[in-house]
This record gives sequence, C-alpha cells and structure tokens, in this order.
Amino acid sequence: MKKILPLLLAGLLALGAGTPPAFAGQTPSVKEVSNILGKMSLEQKAGQVLMGFFRGDTVSPAFRSMLEKVHPGGVILYSSTGNIHNLEQVARLTASIQEAALSADCLPLLVAVDQEGGRVNRLTKGVTVFPGNMALGAAGDPALAAREARIVSRELRTLGITANFAPVVDVQSNPANPVIGTRSFGSDPGLVARMATAMVAPAAEEGVLCTAKHFPGHGNTSIDSHAGLPEDSHPRPVLDKVNLAPFSAMVKAGVPAVMTAHIVMPGLDNGNPLPATILPRAYSILRDEMGFTGLAVTDSLGMKALSLYWSLEETAVRALQAGADLLVFGADPGHEPGEIEAAHHAVVSAVLTDRIPMSRLDEAAARVLRAKDRLGILDDPLPRPGRIGEIGAPESTAVRDTIARRSLTLAWNRLDPFPAAKDTRRILVWPLEKTDQAWELAKACPNLDPQFIPLSAPGEDVAGLVSGLGGKDPVFVWAGDLGKYPAWRDLARSLGERAVLLGVGSPYGLSLCPKAGAAVLTYSDVPASLEALGDFLSNPWPPTGKLPVEIPGLYPYGVGLSSVAGF
Repeated sequence: MKKILPLLLAGLLALGAGTPPAFAGQTPSVKEVSNILGKMSLEQKAGQVLMGFFRGDTVSPAFRSMLEKVHPGGVILYSSTGNIHNLEQVARLTASIQEAALSADCLPLLVAVDQEGGRVNRLTKGVTVFPGNMALGAAGDPALAAREARIVSRELRTLGITANFAPVVDVQSNPANPVIGTRSFGSDPGLVARMATAMVAPAAEEGVLCTAKHFPGHGNTSIDSHAGLPEDSHPRPVLDKVNLAPFSAMVKAGVPAVMTAHIVMPGLDNGNPLPATILPRAYSILRDEMGFTGLAVTDSLGMKALSLYWSLEETAVRALQAGADLLVFGADPGHEPGEIEAAHHAVVSAVLTDRIPMSRLDEAAARVLRAKDRLGILDDPLPRPGRIGEIGAPESTAVRDTIARRSLTLAWNRLDPFPAAKDTRRILVWPLEKTDQAWELAKACPNLDPQFIPLSAPGEDVAGLVSGLGGKDPVFVWAGDLGKYPAWRDLARSLGERAVLLGVGSPYGLSLCPKAGAAVLTYSDVPASLEALGDFLSNPWPPTGKLPVEIPGLYPYGVGLSSVAGF
C-alpha cells in the first residue's frame, strides 16, 4: 500500500494541472497483492469486500467519514442519487473519490455503474448511448457487440469508472418477465452466449471490469427482484440447457466478474428455497462446475427480494458465507448510504465469532484485490481528462447508428406498398408522456403528423381519437409495451389493418394486435433507435433485423422480413 499511495498522489496532481496522469511502474504482481492483503487489518479486509453508494455530485463529509470507518472496496454511481450530471463533473467526481480514499488511507476504489444500453443507462448525456442488448440480438452480429463493448468501456474508463455491471446474460424466455425483457439479447441461449462473450475481451483491453449478470439466470421469472422474490422452478437439465449455458460460455471466455441474482431455483440444490445470492450451491456450480476463478459480485443487497425476509446485515453475512466476494449496497428505495457501516460491523463480528471463517474473508478480499490488480487501478485509478473530447466521437456514434439500423425488424407487412412517409403526410399517434420521442422521430421523418393521447387514456378518449382520424390511410402507432397499457392495445385493435405498430420497447405486445397492417421493431427508444425508425418510415430500406425472441401464438424466434413490399 505504501508503494501505491505516492503514485496516486502524483496522478492527482497531474489531473489538477489538466493533463493526463502519468504513473511509473507496473501493476503489482500476485506476490505484491498477497503482501498487501497480509498487511490489512480485519476491519480493512471486511471493508474491501463491500461496495456502497452516496448522494450528491461531490465528495461529502459523510462520504469521507464512511471511507475512514469502512475502507470499502468500491462505490457505485447513480444518476438518481445526483452523482451524474455531465462528463467533466463525473471525471472530477471520480478523481475526488480516489483522492478521498487516499486521504483515508484506503486502497483505490472500484468505481462502478450499470451502463447496459437501451433501458438501463446511468450516463445519458455526452456519452455514446447504444440501443441495448435485444437490438444487438436482432442485428445478430457479435462483431457489433464487441465494438459496442470497446466504445462503452473506453468512455467509462476515460471518466474514471472502472467497473461496468454489464452485460445482461439472462435468456429472455418468459414473456411476462417484468425486469429483463429487452435487457436480454434474446430467447436463444446460443445467441445470448455469442453476443455476450464477444464483449469480454474488449472491456478488459480498455481497463474496465466486465460483469455477466444475473447468475444463475433471471430470464424465466415473473417477479421483479427489486419488488419481491422471484422463482424459476425448472429442473436442473432445463436450467443447464437454458439459464446456465450463457454463463458457462462467459466463464470460458474469461469474464472477470459474475453478478448473482436474488432468485430461488429449487432445481439447483434439491429444492432448497434460498435465493442464489445466499445459496452456497450456486457458488459451487459457478466455481467447481464451470471453473470460474474471478470475482463473484452480488446484486444490490437492499432489493426487496432479500430485504423482505432478512436484514441488510444478515444478508451481507449470509452472502459472504455462501461464496460472494463483493457485496453491493445500492441505492434501493428505503435505504441510506450509511447502512454500509452496519453491514461492515456485521461482517467483522461474524468473523470474530467464527460464523465466517477468516479464510473465507481472505479469499474474498484477495479476489477483489486481484480484480483491481488486473485492471491496473491499484497504481492508476484516475480518469483521463485529456481524452474526454474523444467521448461520443463520430466513429463511435457510427457504430451506434449501425446497430440501430441493422436491428430494425419488420415482423410483418400486409400493406402494399408499405406506407412510406417520404412524400406523404402520415399520422403518428404517440403517448402524451413521451412527446420528446415523437419529436425525435419527426426530425428524421418530417412528414409525420404527431397526435398525442395519455398512456392510460379512458376508453371514450381512445374512441374519440380513432373516430377523428377518419379515412382509410395507414396510421403509425406507438407500441412500446401494449401489454402494460390496455388503452393502447385497444387503440391499435380499433385501427385494424390501418395500424402500423412501432415497437420501440418489448416486442411481446405485438401478439395482442395480430391484425395490424404491419409491425416494425427497434426494441429501444434511445435517440439512435428513434432516428433509425424515422429514416425507415420516411424512405424504407430492406430491413435485416430478426426477432431475437419468440412471440407466443404469433411468431417464432428468428422471423424478420428481408424486404418491404412495394419498393
């Protein structure tokens, strides 16, 4: 540790001077990491296996106090807690975090985010925002997944963020799944494995911890683990073939971290009802059967899947006992940053009373240190301020736009010709709550005439809108999640073959309106996806995207028309 601190100080001084930090030497060897661990107290080891959160866009006195008391292994940033405003502020914040760690005699911290693309992005301004995993699955090209991973990782590392809790490796096999959906690459384990494994090496090469989640698979559930405890009751052979297969592939590809899920899978351990995060058998499968030697990270321990049944302190102890290495305390509703101190005390007490063997704590802390060592952040955890201007570069946005265009899927088209809006005014019906999206579409397709109605509009308002449309011309209709909003399902059904469904979210709602004239899917409502959709509606091109999931009762996996009738 003494060898590392002067290097950090030199880097911080360089950062303050406005130039990229220059660090001498190489990252510590395995022997040096062991030496660091050997000099750590019980309290420091217990802190090293914890990752917490804080509020605000600067380092507060409360955060500094927590560093001094807990000596955590890392911190996770959220936009919802006010940590993230713009690129320069985030870079200053991560530098300040490491400076505060230095002042508190802590080792450099892992700084983490969830930057998945699509629905889940903590950074949305200035960075390259991608359409998400299901769009990648529809494009079907692992090379695009690799290029995305490199760009995202490079941009995060430039800002001083060294861990990305992505990609999602869950197989989306339950249409009623409320939490995974378009965060998954698709319903085929082989597709998921091909796309996800392509992301491992580029992230490592850019110095960011890539994390496969949510082990042992959250894709076949009907409860969100943020709100309750989900269960997948399939037998072990099915789990092996579907849920576990992509994780096994990720391990073989060298993924450095795996995040566990708070999900009950009785098939893993003879009916054991414990969620995987605190189930020893889950870690045994990961390590002994799959051969994983990296960092086992928990999903946030404040989620209701656990907090409805155990205290935060008890969950921390049980997760560490079971085999977790890094315990994450995220910004879950009802929880405060300071609770990590109670969890730290609980871990220390559990070791002192032999509830957790010291060897288990040493093993976990050593894995955290080795992960930091491999990333090089024990010597250099700082942002690269001189490279901020490269974030969102044209070559990066070109990859993003390519994914958005190649993922666009024409599920069906019964209209001849397809109702292009290049030379004809077309009505666009869009949710009142999402007007900004409609205007994004209209920028790319100026002949759109947006009309708005609330997501939960009463039936008479829907009927009035449909009546007011008149005529027989096709109407472009938002279809982001028809299963969640009955008013929009009824609206689309009322239009019959006049409706051209625009699926900018989950594709499963298409099954509710099988008589629509056409259905176009982007799987995402990020600006790049909306721009690609607008371009397509204005002047359609032969789409190449394929459905990466099966839509029950309507279309199997892999459907996608390669041409549009009439041009």
